Formats: sequence, C-alpha cells, structure tokens
Amino acid sequence: PLMKGMDHIGRLFAANEMIVAEVLQSAEVMKAAVAHLEPHMDNASTASRGKILLATVKGDVHDIGKNLVHIILKNNGYEIIDLGIKVAPETLIEQALKHRPDLIGLSGLLVKSAHQMVATAEDLKNAGITAPLLVGGAALSGKFTATRIAPAYQQPVLWAKDAMQGLDLANQLQDPQQRPKVLAKNREAQASLRGEGVTAIVATVATTATPKAKITALDDIPTPPDLRLHVEQDFNVAEIFRYVNPIMLYGKHLGLKGNLERLFSENDPKALEIKKRVEDIQNEILAKKYIQAKAVYRFFAARSDGDSLMIYDSPSSRNALTRFDFPRQKSAEGLCLTDFVRPVPDSFASTPDYICFFVVTCGAGIMELASQLREKGEYLKSFAIQALAIESAEGFAELLHEKIRAMWGIPDPKEMTAREKFQAKYRGLRVSFGYPACPNLEDQKKLFALLDPAKHIRVTLTEGLMMEPEASVSALVLHHPQARYFSV
Repeated sequence: PLMKGMDHIGRLFAANEMIVAEVLQSAEVMKAAVAHLEPHMDNASTASRGKILLATVKGDVHDIGKNLVHIILKNNGYEIIDLGIKVAPETLIEQALKHRPDLIGLSGLLVKSAHQMVATAEDLKNAGITAPLLVGGAALSGKFTATRIAPAYQQPVLWAKDAMQGLDLANQLQDPQQRPKVLAKNREAQASLRGEGVTAIVATVATTATPKAKITALDDIPTPPDLRLHVEQDFNVAEIFRYVNPIMLYGKHLGLKGNLERLFSENDPKALEIKKRVEDIQNEILAKKYIQAKAVYRFFAARSDGDSLMIYDSPSSRNALTRFDFPRQKSAEGLCLTDFVRPVPDSFASTPDYICFFVVTCGAGIMELASQLREKGEYLKSFAIQALAIESAEGFAELLHEKIRAMWGIPDPKEMTAREKFQAKYRGLRVSFGYPACPNLEDQKKLFALLDPAKHIRVTLTEGLMMEPEASVSALVLHHPQARYFSV
C-alpha cells in the first residue's frame, strides 16, 4: 500500500497537481511511515524494487538534480548506490561489476557532460555492462540520447526529462509485463529521431541584412579605485538572500507555478506554506552559518585588439598579462565583446580602458550537509539548502556586480528596483565563460590564473573546467553603457 501511495504521488506530479516541494514533503512522510512499519513487515513486504547505480559523470560537479532522483527513487522502494559527482568511467565500471545493478542512472548539467556520457556509455559497453541506462540533465535531449549515447552503448538507453519521469521509466523497466513495451517504444522513438534530417533540404530564403551595431567610443572612461586584489572571506549572507531571484528559487527549483507576486499577495495556501518553510530554512542557515559567502575580484587595465581582449597589470604596462579571444557574430549586428573595450592605441600613453574579473562562492560544505540531511530523511531541507546555496551564489554575483559598479563610479540609480536589477537594466554587462558571447570554457583557466581563487577562497577547477564547489560563479564585467547580451 505504501508503494501504491507513492505511485499515486508520482502520477499527481506528472499531472502538474503536485510540485517538487510537495513531492519531497510526501517522501519525508513515506520514510517516516516505512520506519514505523518495517519492524512489523515480513521480508516480502520490504523487498527492494530493484538496485540502481547513480552517478554524475566525470568532470561534472552538479549534484542537486541527481540528489532529487536519489530521494524519489529511494522512497519508491529502490536500493540506491550513489557514487556522487565527477565519477570516472572506470569507477562506474568497477561498481557496476561489484553491485550488478538493475539500472544505471547518469546525470550531467552542461554540454560537455553530455559528451562525457557518450564516452562513458562506450566504456561501459566495452566492459560488458548491459544494464539499461537512464540519463538526464539540462544539456541532454531525446535526440542527443538517440543519436549519440544509445549507439555508443548498444544497450537500452532511456532519456528522462525530470526525476518523476525517471521514476516512471524505472518502474516500467522493473515490471516484467511493462518492460518489453517500454523498451519497444523507446527503440521506435529513437529510430525515428536518428532518421531526422537524413535528407538535407536546401532552401533559398531572401533576407534583409541587419545593420551592423554602432558602438560609441567613450571619451570619459570610468576609472576604478585601484587595481589590487580584493578578497571577501565572510560576506553577509542575510544581505545576499535579498538578492536571490525568487523565480529561480521557488519556480525552477521548488516547482511553484504561476505568478509568484500574485500567489504571495493573494495568500495562496500552497505558496505561503512553501515560503514559510524556505524562510525557516534560511533562518537556520543564518543561525548555524551553513552558507559561507566568499569572493575574490580585481580590476585590470584592458585594451581590445580586433577580437582579442588584452589584460594588463597597470595602465602604463605594454606587456599583456594574458589575452582572451572572443567570437564575432557572423550575422545580426556583427558584435564581439571586444567592441565594448577601447582599442589598442598608436601610443600607449593614452588613457586605457578597464574591466573586472570575479569569482564568488556559497558552496563550501553544502554537498556534505545536504547528504547528511537526506540520510536523516529531511528531504525538503536537504534539497532546499542546495537550491539556496546555488541561487545565493547567483545572488552574490548580482550583489558584487552592483558593488563593483559603484566602486567604478557608475552606481545604479537609487530608484532602481530589485526586478530591474534581475533584468540587468543597469549600466554595464556581466558575462560568464561557457555562454554564447564567450563560449570557450578554457578561458576559465586564464581567469583563475589572474585571481587564484583556489588559494584565496578555495574554489578550484575540475578537469572539465567546472568550478568546485558547485555553488560558485565567475564573471567578466564590462562598463560600457551599450554593452549587452548577444548570441554568436
């Protein structure tokens, strides 16, 4: 009956009648009920539905999505062997041979992680592993799974768009009557996806050329107060909480649907109950100092040279510390990030431009704390603390960017609202490597060489160039009033 109850919860979630926070609360009730009833149940009643090996792939530090899958599967009767983050294929093979799981679940957030899944799948195949793979993560799609991962594994690979679909697929695979049907349906869908785009159709479309952007050369370059390294070791987390984007926290992570302002103002019971739980957790975080906010940042002299950004130790220096090469739009406005930085002059005696780099983190110890809470059955708190750490890092980046603008002499108008700040309606631009205008993740190495966050705030880069701990943000800040986001 308990398993049927969780199955019912899963169907309600799939039908958009329950949100993530409620599923986690239900899982807490489920765990408490099982703990109470287990001494009175026979072995058949407590038998596992199956054994599942979970891992975030090599090079990826993102843990929160995998943890949600862990909680939901475990509370639906599955035995979970969680290998954690940055799991190398050889470790996965070793543990698969040791535990002989019924299913293997792989998680990854970024595009690089999706490609790592292909390599991992091929290594599993070569090692003779045949358990079906359940794969998920923000960068994955059904088509990528069908065209890249499944051919590399040559055994069943099923893509789940979220944790509840992962549960549904696991249940079908473990049901002898449903397994052949779900596998056949998956094979048919993936064959169709692999067939898309086989015949190329070339069409000539008349287009009107987009005028090239005209970026104004500034006569008055704002000057930062200094070019020294700034380190924040214990920033006020309560202040950071005011910069956490509620749409991301309540909407993306906790699954609250609808206009948040209206839900809260109209005293929606579900919204208010979740808000109260989150505020209680925030108060506990502050009281027990679970989140430690640290940052390192520095202004640098800079000049553009075509599509390259040259970084200097001082305004008078002729020798660049390093250079960043950025892509330029081949269509649209023909923009490149270097358009927003004063070019290299004929004479280095002229006024240089300036940029700023920073790294912030709110992630130290959060993964371990979340794991401890999960094992104690405090599922909502475990998940919410991870979500709060991730969104606090984003909020800290927003807050530090505001501070940097003020130091630079271009402060925000006093009447600017929090919503306008979330919409980046201030002067200047903050971009992070790996995103459209600066897609080269290798540039993280240059940023880390300039700031040394490993030494100052204990943020490191993985071999996949992701920051560890997970709740960390790095950025390049430009001051030009026309600087804006764009895709290449």
